[in-house]
Amino acid sequence: DYPPCHLAFVLVPPPLDIMANRKACSVLITALVVFTGLRHAFVPAPASKAAPMAAAGGALSMLGAQAAHADKIDDAAKALSEASYPFLKEIDWTSDVYAKLPTAQPLQVLKAIDKMIVMGAAMDGAALKAGADAHHKAIMSSDAKGLTSLEDYTAVNAAIGHMVASAGQAKTMDVYNAFAGFKLGGDVGPYMMSKVDAADAKAAYSAFLKFKDAVKASM
Repeated sequence: DYPPCHLAFVLVPPPLDIMANRKACSVLITALVVFTGLRHAFVPAPASKAAPMAAAGGALSMLGAQAAHADKIDDAAKALSEASYPFLKEIDWTSDVYAKLPTAQPLQVLKAIDKMIVMGAAMDGAALKAGADAHHKAIMSSDAKGLTSLEDYTAVNAAIGHMVASAGQAKTMDVYNAFAGFKLGGDVGPYMMSKVDAADAKAAYSAFLKFKDAVKASM
């Protein structure tokens, strides 16, 4: 299976797109629904398993575990960003395809957005602020083609990872299930894949799965 062309964006609503306000929404969506590692919203992917977090022995132990997971999210975001940036540069960020859900109806989209709002309300406030700041900086550093810098792209990915982790798996899955009903893998996925280098897309997707595991392990 091939990864959808907006994955990185991961990172971004993901989009959810770091490249524009409208794209930021589409990328963040992609990121949110895939982080649990069960399936991808655009193109089906093999199910993956994540090791459960070890029980903490006490308050100090729990704090140490949380810090370790936070570091793993940041490390995974860096690896993902470096591996997917070539793919990111191949995408036409000026296209209006990111603003469309071709197989969705207005009320269906509204209900899916509601799930995202509920998920957002469950996120840690500091993580949300960091995410907003990272997206703003990435948008401001975007060039004439809508491409942000690797540094800002990395910051966005890390911020989204922490945001999703703070919301928990249940609410993340609610968003996934809402968008899975659009069945975008039959039209959006193949179309987007035709616009980029397949090898770069596969490399980005492989790194994304590792990032997803780091986020899920911290939930």
